[in-house]
Amino acid sequence: MVDVVPRRLILTWRSVMSAPVFTLNGWVAFNLPRTVTALGVSLLGGLVAVHAYVVMTEPAVPGYFVVYAALLAICCLAAGAAMTFALKPRVPEAGWYFGSVVCLAFLAVYLASRWGTLPGLEALTGRWDVAPGTFAFAFAAGFIAVHATVLSGINVAYPQRQQWYD
Repeated sequence: MVDVVPRRLILTWRSVMSAPVFTLNGWVAFNLPRTVTALGVSLLGGLVAVHAYVVMTEPAVPGYFVVYAALLAICCLAAGAAMTFALKPRVPEAGWYFGSVVCLAFLAVYLASRWGTLPGLEALTGRWDVAPGTFAFAFAAGFIAVHATVLSGINVAYPQRQQWYD
């Protein structure tokens, strides 16, 4: 089986995210796996909802934006489903990573569209004061931040649990 993300990259990423600065030196941790997973899925759903809102409310949206929004929605829903409905413990982890990749790709497209205009989307691109764009940015950045807390050990995501004993 082919690894989607090379193991060495994952190990490096985990070592960075487990640094004392990012883990708050182990003093802060939460054992709410279903809540954290629901938050992640909700943030991905918010990203999809903002794009659906733009497609439905903007007049004469170009076809390439509809395809982009549909592809983004499919990817977000696939990541959310992998995080939630998993039979194997590796699937939710892959869902979190896939969701982060999707959010990073969205952020790259979003930032690129702020500096230049796209044909047919003059009302939405080239400006920083578009409310749906700001909401979508917040949802994507929020998902990446929640995933960072999961990787650092501050939060635990489904199906994992902290093994704490009093």
